[in-house]
Amino acid sequence: MTPSEERDAKLRSVAVAVALKTGLLKRCAAHGGVYDPGKHDYQGALMLAAYLINQDHPLVAPFCGDRATLTELLKTICGSYGTACPLCSEPAAG
Repeated sequence: MTPSEERDAKLRSVAVAVALKTGLLKRCAAHGGVYDPGKHDYQGALMLAAYLINQDHPLVAPFCGDRATLTELLKTICGSYGTACPLCSEPAAG
């Protein structure tokens, strides 16, 4: 993995953490899988992201104060997840 790819992966993991905090994404209580519940309160997520950036919160430190990059990731991140936990939605074996 190149340094650029590593940085992008780190930024994405931070954006997922922020999305989980704001409810853009949810984590399955049974399996820990991340999914998109379809409740896209982007305004709330963006407000929290801006607050975290303004407070120099350690969670968003990898963004180095770059609110625009975090905002763009939050606007697009839900599309890469299914609407249910990947493990819960698997068909039963048998």
